[in-house]
Amino acid sequence: MKYNIKLAVDYLAELTGSEVKVLAHANRDDAKLPLAIISCYNLCDVEFIETVVTIAMPTEQDGISPMQLAKHQAKMMEAFHHPVVFVLESVESYKIPRLTQARVNFIVPGKLIFIPSLLIALRELKNKAIVMPEKMPPVAQMLVLYHLEKGNLDGLNTAEIAELTGLAYPTINVALRWLDINKIITLVGGKQKHVEIIMSKIELWNKSLPLMSSPIERILFADTKPVGGLMAGETAMGHYTMLAEPATPVIAIDKAAAKENAALMNKEYGDIKVEVWRYSPALLSEEGCVDKLSLYLCMKDSPDERIQMECDTLIDEMKW
Repeated sequence: MKYNIKLAVDYLAELTGSEVKVLAHANRDDAKLPLAIISCYNLCDVEFIETVVTIAMPTEQDGISPMQLAKHQAKMMEAFHHPVVFVLESVESYKIPRLTQARVNFIVPGKLIFIPSLLIALRELKNKAIVMPEKMPPVAQMLVLYHLEKGNLDGLNTAEIAELTGLAYPTINVALRWLDINKIITLVGGKQKHVEIIMSKIELWNKSLPLMSSPIERILFADTKPVGGLMAGETAMGHYTMLAEPATPVIAIDKAAAKENAALMNKEYGDIKVEVWRYSPALLSEEGCVDKLSLYLCMKDSPDERIQMECDTLIDEMKW
């Protein structure tokens, strides 16, 4: 067990240039897991990139499928409130796509590393630097906008933000790590790190804006308004500003709603224009309308000068 831990620790330190500290595993959290899971692994905690991570080494390397690892990872991360990384002696080539598609954090010391929970994905036998996305990921963007428009995230930890937004702990964890690495926020504290935001809201907006993008993933059309649809696009601009509302109403829904209403929508025809967003517009909405800052991101590159002027109005009227 110690030998496997040393291999994993040395491999992480070598690839990233970051110190990896071995900690005592917090056994009190093991009781939250079914015996059928906890008995399958030897566990050890490490501190890596200022984050506590549990290293899980299967006691039977050949007995656990990629889907089982994915399920066990979700249960462990829910119990431990921090990332879990599996250390494997080897992985058959046909299992690698299954592991990566299921977003299983795993290491094969000396060969492979894939830790999406910490935004690390390096190819086999390639000592490449960690590459962060140039644009802010959708959930990270939503969290910044939530802080600017809805509620203060300063001082909250990952679990509290997950409960507040209704999103999964791992999803929030990845978003906060991105924001921390890109110096939008700071994660401080021990095992249960919390968010620290020292910039004013207008400073945070100005620093984040170049990294942000439109939340719209695709455009569809429908004759019937999908349940939960919010005023968006030119319709929302008409709600917030003096711009006249369009003849074709525009609404926004999230990807889950788009999937549920797939039979009602198509790519070309309908009386209602439907924007499918990368994050839930409902998390930031008020009074049946998408939030002002997301709307600005959707509309700011419009060639219509009237819309450009009203986009400026949206920002000028923000109460930072």
